[in-house]
Amino acid sequence: MDKKRLNLWQRFEKASHSETESKGISLRFENGADPELKKLFCSFARWLRKKYVFPVHVTVYILNRETVTLVNGKEAYGSFKWFESRPPRIKIPALIDKANTIDTVYDQCEMALGSFVHELTHYFQWLAYTEQSDAASESQANVFRFKIVDQYYDERNGMKDESLRKKKQS
Repeated sequence: MDKKRLNLWQRFEKASHSETESKGISLRFENGADPELKKLFCSFARWLRKKYVFPVHVTVYILNRETVTLVNGKEAYGSFKWFESRPPRIKIPALIDKANTIDTVYDQCEMALGSFVHELTHYFQWLAYTEQSDAASESQANVFRFKIVDQYYDERNGMKDESLRKKKQS
Protein backbone atom coordinates (compact mmCIF):
# COMPACT_ATOMS: atom_id res chain seq x y z
CA MET A 1 0.00 0.00 0.00
CA ASP A 2 1.50 3.35 -0.95
CA LYS A 3 2.41 5.99 1.63
CA LYS A 4 -0.21 8.48 0.38
CA ARG A 5 -3.06 6.08 1.16
CA LEU A 6 -1.61 5.15 4.56
CA ASN A 7 -1.60 8.83 5.54
CA LEU A 8 -5.33 9.32 4.87
CA TRP A 9 -6.29 9.77 8.54
CA GLN A 10 -3.22 11.95 9.18
CA ARG A 11 -4.58 14.49 6.69
CA PHE A 12 -7.40 15.13 9.13
CA GLU A 13 -5.43 15.31 12.38
CA LYS A 14 -6.25 18.42 14.42
CA ALA A 15 -2.67 19.73 14.26
CA SER A 16 -3.10 20.38 10.53
CA HIS A 17 -6.46 22.18 10.83
CA SER A 18 -7.83 25.06 12.84
CA GLU A 19 -10.30 24.18 15.58
CA THR A 20 -13.05 26.16 13.85
CA GLU A 21 -12.96 23.99 10.73
CA SER A 22 -14.45 20.94 12.40
CA LYS A 23 -18.18 20.47 11.88
CA GLY A 24 -18.20 17.36 14.02
CA ILE A 25 -19.33 13.85 14.50
CA SER A 26 -22.37 12.78 16.48
CA LEU A 27 -23.65 9.43 17.67
CA ARG A 28 -27.24 8.24 17.71
CA PHE A 29 -28.06 4.98 19.47
CA GLU A 30 -31.05 2.85 18.62
CA ASN A 31 -33.27 1.93 21.57
CA GLY A 32 -32.02 -1.10 23.46
CA ALA A 33 -28.32 -0.54 22.73
CA ASP A 34 -26.04 -2.22 25.24
CA PRO A 35 -24.92 0.29 27.93
CA GLU A 36 -21.30 -0.95 27.83
CA LEU A 37 -21.24 -0.49 24.07
CA LYS A 38 -22.64 3.04 24.43
CA LYS A 39 -19.96 3.86 26.98
CA LEU A 40 -17.20 2.56 24.69
CA PHE A 41 -18.51 4.37 21.59
CA CYS A 42 -18.95 7.65 23.48
CA SER A 43 -15.42 7.42 24.90
CA PHE A 44 -14.02 6.63 21.45
CA ALA A 45 -15.96 9.50 19.82
CA ARG A 46 -14.61 11.95 22.43
CA TRP A 47 -11.09 10.77 21.62
CA LEU A 48 -11.75 11.13 17.87
CA ARG A 49 -13.03 14.69 18.32
CA LYS A 50 -9.84 15.64 20.18
CA LYS A 51 -7.56 14.01 17.63
CA TYR A 52 -9.22 14.54 14.22
CA VAL A 53 -11.16 17.21 12.40
CA PHE A 54 -14.49 16.40 10.77
CA PRO A 55 -14.98 19.19 8.21
CA VAL A 56 -18.41 17.91 7.15
CA HIS A 57 -20.68 16.83 9.99
CA VAL A 58 -21.32 13.08 10.03
CA THR A 59 -23.92 11.29 12.12
CA VAL A 60 -23.17 7.74 13.18
CA TYR A 61 -26.18 5.56 13.87
CA ILE A 62 -25.47 2.64 16.19
CA LEU A 63 -28.14 0.05 15.48
CA ASN A 64 -29.26 -2.74 17.77
CA ARG A 65 -28.99 -5.46 15.13
CA GLU A 66 -26.42 -7.82 13.62
CA THR A 67 -26.17 -6.29 10.13
CA VAL A 68 -27.38 -3.30 8.13
CA THR A 69 -29.19 -3.58 4.82
CA LEU A 70 -27.49 -1.73 1.98
CA VAL A 71 -29.31 0.04 -0.86
CA ASN A 72 -28.71 -3.00 -3.08
CA GLY A 73 -30.43 -5.24 -0.54
CA LYS A 74 -27.23 -6.94 0.67
CA GLU A 75 -26.40 -7.24 4.35
CA ALA A 76 -23.20 -5.66 5.72
CA TYR A 77 -21.41 -4.85 8.98
CA GLY A 78 -21.59 -1.13 8.32
CA SER A 79 -22.39 1.49 5.73
CA PHE A 80 -21.30 4.97 4.77
CA LYS A 81 -23.64 7.06 2.63
CA TRP A 82 -23.27 10.61 1.36
CA PHE A 83 -25.89 12.88 -0.15
CA GLU A 84 -25.93 15.93 -2.38
CA SER A 85 -28.22 17.96 -0.13
CA ARG A 86 -27.51 16.79 3.43
CA PRO A 87 -24.65 15.55 5.63
CA PRO A 88 -23.32 12.01 5.23
CA ARG A 89 -24.24 9.23 7.63
CA ILE A 90 -22.75 6.03 8.91
CA LYS A 91 -24.70 3.03 10.15
CA ILE A 92 -23.07 0.46 12.42
CA PRO A 93 -24.85 -2.70 13.54
CA ALA A 94 -23.92 -3.42 17.13
CA LEU A 95 -26.17 -6.04 18.65
CA ILE A 96 -24.47 -7.41 21.73
CA ASP A 97 -25.50 -11.01 22.30
CA LYS A 98 -24.74 -11.81 25.93
CA ALA A 99 -25.66 -15.46 25.31
CA ASN A 100 -22.90 -15.73 22.69
CA THR A 101 -20.51 -18.41 23.90
CA ILE A 102 -17.87 -17.80 21.23
CA ASP A 103 -17.27 -14.04 21.48
CA THR A 104 -17.25 -12.19 24.79
CA VAL A 105 -19.14 -8.92 25.19
CA TYR A 106 -15.77 -7.20 24.96
CA ASP A 107 -14.96 -8.95 21.65
CA GLN A 108 -18.35 -7.99 20.22
CA CYS A 109 -17.81 -4.34 21.23
CA GLU A 110 -14.36 -4.42 19.63
CA MET A 111 -15.84 -5.73 16.37
CA ALA A 112 -18.43 -2.93 16.36
CA LEU A 113 -15.72 -0.35 17.08
CA GLY A 114 -13.68 -1.76 14.19
CA SER A 115 -16.69 -1.38 11.89
CA PHE A 116 -17.04 2.22 13.07
CA VAL A 117 -13.42 2.99 12.09
CA HIS A 118 -13.82 1.12 8.79
CA GLU A 119 -16.78 3.33 7.83
CA LEU A 120 -15.06 6.50 9.09
CA THR A 121 -12.21 5.64 6.72
CA HIS A 122 -14.73 5.69 3.87
CA TYR A 123 -15.86 9.11 5.14
CA PHE A 124 -12.26 10.39 4.99
CA GLN A 125 -11.82 8.82 1.53
CA TRP A 126 -14.92 10.70 0.40
CA LEU A 127 -13.61 13.98 1.88
CA ALA A 128 -10.21 13.50 0.23
CA TYR A 129 -11.85 12.58 -3.09
CA THR A 130 -9.75 9.44 -3.14
CA GLU A 131 -10.18 7.68 -6.45
CA GLN A 132 -9.40 4.00 -6.14
CA SER A 133 -10.99 0.68 -6.88
CA ASP A 134 -13.56 -0.76 -4.50
CA ALA A 135 -11.03 -3.42 -3.51
CA ALA A 136 -8.36 -0.81 -2.73
CA SER A 137 -10.88 1.30 -0.81
CA GLU A 138 -11.93 -1.69 1.30
CA SER A 139 -8.32 -2.75 1.85
CA GLN A 140 -7.41 0.70 3.11
CA ALA A 141 -10.45 0.79 5.40
CA ASN A 142 -9.48 -2.60 6.83
CA VAL A 143 -5.92 -1.40 7.55
CA PHE A 144 -7.20 1.61 9.47
CA ARG A 145 -9.83 -0.49 11.23
CA PHE A 146 -7.09 -1.96 13.41
CA LYS A 147 -4.57 0.88 13.32
CA ILE A 148 -6.90 3.54 14.74
CA VAL A 149 -8.48 1.30 17.39
CA ASP A 150 -4.99 0.24 18.54
CA GLN A 151 -3.90 3.88 18.63
CA TYR A 152 -6.93 4.74 20.77
CA TYR A 153 -6.05 2.06 23.32
CA ASP A 154 -2.34 2.88 23.23
CA GLU A 155 -3.05 6.54 23.97
CA ARG A 156 -5.25 5.52 26.86
CA ASN A 157 -2.15 3.82 28.34
CA GLY A 158 -3.29 0.40 27.22
CA MET A 159 -6.24 0.54 29.58
CA LYS A 160 -9.40 -0.82 28.07
CA ASP A 161 -12.75 0.01 29.63
CA GLU A 162 -12.69 -1.63 33.04
CA SER A 163 -16.31 -2.77 32.89
CA LEU A 164 -15.69 -4.52 29.56
CA ARG A 165 -12.55 -6.20 30.88
CA LYS A 166 -14.50 -7.61 33.84
CA LYS A 167 -17.08 -9.07 31.45
CA LYS A 168 -14.35 -10.61 29.32
CA GLN A 169 -12.92 -12.44 32.31
CA SER A 170 -16.29 -13.92 33.31
